[in-house]
Amino acid sequence: MHENALETSLRGQFLLAMPGIGDPRFDASVIYLLAHDHLGAMGFIVNKPADGMALGDVVQNLAATLATQQVLSLPVFVGGPIQESSGYVLHTADYTKSASELTCNLPVHLTQSVEVLSDMVSGQGPRYLRLFLGYSGWGPGQLEEELQDNAWLVSPADTELMFTHDPETLYHTILARLGIDLSALSLDSGDA
Repeated sequence: MHENALETSLRGQFLLAMPGIGDPRFDASVIYLLAHDHLGAMGFIVNKPADGMALGDVVQNLAATLATQQVLSLPVFVGGPIQESSGYVLHTADYTKSASELTCNLPVHLTQSVEVLSDMVSGQGPRYLRLFLGYSGWGPGQLEEELQDNAWLVSPADTELMFTHDPETLYHTILARLGIDLSALSLDSGDA
């Protein structure tokens, strides 16, 4: 595949890590892609809550008005291995105050503003949100090479699934919806 070749953008799709991906950080991961173009790709692992970690564990100076049990107990997800100490909020597009241009025309928005948490407490926030530490990213042509090597399976994204209350089953739920049996898949790449 040519270094700059990009046949179609996978922006707004799910990537499911295949068993032979070779990187334990991505084992059984479902990634929602927010960006995919000639400059690379960027997304968040949406099915990996950080073990026993809630927002109250990572944010020390939360304003008193936000320091409610509802906010402090929000689970934190591992978004990926890039900038793991940076926090991000991915939320449904029904909340538009702090939407990033990166998520224009997507059913979800991305922000790093705590305003979304304040609005959530007052009942003016998004229907669903996820808090992430870090994100997943690929340089130009890198994701295309990994797709050619059968490291990822592409699936249509589903907002309801993305914000499921049972994220640990998301990977297998999507595979079942696609009618895919992992044991029947070949993990070898080809040059057909």
